[in-house]
Amino acid sequence: MEDSEADPLPADNRINSGFTLIEIIVVLIIVGILAAIALPSLFKNVAKSRAAEALAGLSTYKAQTEGCVQAHYTTAAASCAWSALNLALTSGNFNYSFALAPANSLYTYSIQAVNSAYASDAITLSRNGVATSGYTCTGGGNFVGSC
Repeated sequence: MEDSEADPLPADNRINSGFTLIEIIVVLIIVGILAAIALPSLFKNVAKSRAAEALAGLSTYKAQTEGCVQAHYTTAAASCAWSALNLALTSGNFNYSFALAPANSLYTYSIQAVNSAYASDAITLSRNGVATSGYTCTGGGNFVGSC
């Protein structure tokens, strides 16, 4: 009579199922190294695309604000408020603002795009007076050097 309690398969013939702890740790280390290499590049590319989005939005606001300030520079604070120009204060990922400094000065103003999620990420275009034909662009947060 055979022993019914005996192991059905000898130890040498057992089927391996699953992974060993060493194999899992090696895979996790490889994934960690790949993530450490890829994530900073991803974040840098996201910041570049957001800065490009902000500059594209500012170019639209800049054109309409410039025309209004030149036409109504003595009353620009009221006439060129973005609510009067039907310009949205929020668009996409950004909040936009317009400021004359000092109030009603000749063509001295700034427009700014601030990231809705990260307030330190901002781009400001400033125009300083009649003699200046261009704008000064400054970036803050992740947008430093994006102008």
